[in-house]
Amino acid sequence: MDLASAGRASDLLSSLFLGTATDRPVIGIPEQYRPTSFADVQLILDGLIERLGQPVQGWKLYFPFKAGQPNLIAPIFNVLPSGGRITVEMSRLRIWEPEIVFRAKSDLPPREEPYSYEEVAQATEAAPAIEFLATRYDVDDLDEIAGRTFERYSDNTLSGGFVVGDPYSDWRTVDFNKMRIVSQMDGGIVGDIRGGHPVVDPFILVFVGVNTARERHGIRAGQVLATLSPSVLLYAKPNAKVEATFEGLGYVSAAYDY
Repeated sequence: MDLASAGRASDLLSSLFLGTATDRPVIGIPEQYRPTSFADVQLILDGLIERLGQPVQGWKLYFPFKAGQPNLIAPIFNVLPSGGRITVEMSRLRIWEPEIVFRAKSDLPPREEPYSYEEVAQATEAAPAIEFLATRYDVDDLDEIAGRTFERYSDNTLSGGFVVGDPYSDWRTVDFNKMRIVSQMDGGIVGDIRGGHPVVDPFILVFVGVNTARERHGIRAGQVLATLSPSVLLYAKPNAKVEATFEGLGYVSAAYDY
């Protein structure tokens, strides 16, 4: 994908974010500038940041689990404190999942030399979080865009944002591989898992992500660094209160406002 095609895709997605798209419905990216790789996705996401002009409150961090594919770093535009209300403007979907995130305590600016594991560990703290999913495409269910991997990632990785609980500086005492996470909706348990994070140790994604960002924009103090969820997707009822308790880490809650 060339820069012009990536720019056209970013233009389309930013118009969906802002509600200014005139040719509706839009259920995907037109074939002539559709992404076909993670490198294409990164170009589109970078263009989205430029076009929206909104503060980046954090980053979602991925490595594609395949040699030779570039790592991916996607912006987070909505970060709410625990107890926050998720509005329909943030997401038309009521889909959520508990997630361990990290927060930068100090800047990790761009530089030539890679950051060491210890440097990144000392500059971050862990926190319990809830990610709420969203899509800007005109679909009512994520199944409608299943199988379209690069279009899904280009839609800001299907993220609406995060609700984040209190950070925990002494996170290296926590055994993430054995951590129990209990999810509740309106007081009833809807998820109860122990361990099972996709990369076992979620900090590995932070370490890799910080060094990916090091070659580009760096990480700013206060930004949230998301690490993928160990949970299946959870579906909330209208106006539901959702909660997650992370053994040894803390508690976070949110409520849907619609």
